[in-house]
Amino acid sequence: MGSMISRPRRRVHAPPTPPLPLDEDDLLSEILLRLPPHPTCLLRPSLVCTRWRILLRDPGFLHRSRAFHRTPPVLGLFRISQRSGCFVPVGEAPDRVPPRASRSPTPPAGCRHGRALLRSRPGWLQLLVWDPITGHRRCVRLSRLGSHVKACNATVLGDPVGLGRREGSFRVAFVFTGNGRASACVYSSETSAWGRLITAETPCDDVCDKPSALVRDAVYWLLDEGGILELHLGKESFASVEPAPHAQSLYLWNIQLMEAEAGVLGLADVKQYSLHLWAREADRDGNANWVLRTAIDLSVFAPPPGVIPRIMLMPPIKILGVDEGGDFAFLRTILGICMLSLDAVAVQLKKVSDADLLEIVCPYSSSFVAGMNN
Repeated sequence: MGSMISRPRRRVHAPPTPPLPLDEDDLLSEILLRLPPHPTCLLRPSLVCTRWRILLRDPGFLHRSRAFHRTPPVLGLFRISQRSGCFVPVGEAPDRVPPRASRSPTPPAGCRHGRALLRSRPGWLQLLVWDPITGHRRCVRLSRLGSHVKACNATVLGDPVGLGRREGSFRVAFVFTGNGRASACVYSSETSAWGRLITAETPCDDVCDKPSALVRDAVYWLLDEGGILELHLGKESFASVEPAPHAQSLYLWNIQLMEAEAGVLGLADVKQYSLHLWAREADRDGNANWVLRTAIDLSVFAPPPGVIPRIMLMPPIKILGVDEGGDFAFLRTILGICMLSLDAVAVQLKKVSDADLLEIVCPYSSSFVAGMNN
């Protein structure tokens, strides 16, 4: 027999292992984006590994989270007085915001979409768009206003992701009134410029300093002597809206504009020891009317039976603000500033700060990873 000749065996190469979903940053980001935006819920995945922690704390991820979740959690409120402003967190550890978020350079004019809009004092010559969580700031300059201007207000708006705009872009809507007229202009971070001046055709009162409400593509401000000013951003036009007919009490205009359910203009009205939630709904003929949706009892703040309440120049309960999701109202009471949930099923009340008679508040909502203190 001849000797057997051994031939080299062909090595079979295993097909490359496809990457796991969690190995792809883009796919992992989409998965994490769908977690509840509560600070503690984001804390747990941030502890998995350094890569996950860096991704979750990236400013770009926080911007996408704010755009994805319609109602981010309320992290606190800015207390604004005539001279200063300070931030008061409403969460307990570890859900409290980092220390740097509590240091406001100047009092905010409003908060929305994770940003605070700060204004120079005196005057309105300069605005500062500030993200308290990421620390990002951007200056927006205004032209000098004429001597006829009596009152001003402004709000910051985040541009939705996916509309061809850069991530983190924003707009600022600025309104001013004087001599019975209202004018407004809108700044875009995309162009770094103000748009055209929009002037209302019909006379109106001066705009007040209460925070505005954003409903779809329109911004609403309260006026001093009653009435509501609507600035439609897409149409670049003004309109006037009559308030709810019964939204007045002994103390004039103890109300706050808000977005109601189904994306319509809403209004919160405090009358003595009751809070009323109104919505401006269209009837079958297309006419918009105010409808009372909910009444919340606040008699817990009423004096005990048999005690005659003293006459006060200020209302016993005053509404100071409503968060941008319409989930919480902030009230000044005899106990201090209280945070009231507007859930008709499980109404909850929590004291968050002491009160000052001359203060207004701007609730601040944003996405935030608990434990992010540096």
